[in-house]
Amino acid sequence: MKKESIYTSLGNRIRCLRKELGITQEELSFKAKITPSFLSHIERGTKKASLESIERIAAALGVGLDKLFQEKSDRRVYPSEKEALFARRIEMLVKDRNEEYKKVLLRVAKLLASRK
Repeated sequence: MKKESIYTSLGNRIRCLRKELGITQEELSFKAKITPSFLSHIERGTKKASLESIERIAAALGVGLDKLFQEKSDRRVYPSEKEALFARRIEMLVKDRNEEYKKVLLRVAKLLASRK
């Protein structure tokens, strides 16, 4: 069996993280300041991205570079990973918002969390 190339592995991890966040290639490429076509090639492992591009993709996904290069030994999603995904989704939603907006959102979240 042929071993997956590092570019294919990287592309697969980027695609998985993007899909977990529920964002399109167009949305991610806009945030990472690359073209959707180039992102598509990166996800398929057919083009090599510069470290700078990979760093922008990681930032747009809300993860560190190390997350993109980690080998997954187990495909199961553990509760802590689900919580991290939820936190990244929230972070992406409020990333470009002002502090007042974030304070209001936090108050709403606390109110909802106090309800049973």
